[in-house]
Amino acid sequence: MNTQSETKNQTKESSHNDNKELINQLEKQVSIAVWIQFIGAIMESLYLSKIMLISEEVRADENERQIVLSSWVGSIGTFLDSIGTTTQAFTSDEKIELEGEVLSNFGDWIKVISSILDAHAGTQIIIEDKEKLRQPTFFP
Repeated sequence: MNTQSETKNQTKESSHNDNKELINQLEKQVSIAVWIQFIGAIMESLYLSKIMLISEEVRADENERQIVLSSWVGSIGTFLDSIGTTTQAFTSDEKIELEGEVLSNFGDWIKVISSILDAHAGTQIIIEDKEKLRQPTFFP
């Protein structure tokens, strides 16, 4: 009877270790995914900036400039989130892991601010576009 109990405990411990190892691998894959998001965010910011450089209309519109700014702010947030997530995934030191968590969370807050800037500018553009549609076109 005692042998069966020991075998069950060993099986549970082995299963627990397997789960822990799997979670560790998945956390590392999440880290890679966050870096891919960062690359996408940088590409978006670069392309929006190029559009702004080419288009006088975009450069002249305060809301369009705010969208470009919010994209860069979001990229910074994603960068910090990436560093924090990677730090958490690749350390076993609890203090360093906590620092990574704090950095990742700070990056998330920066992304929230970026989203608010982007949403505000987008709303202003929609309001302006609706106004343009309401105004009758004058033909002399």
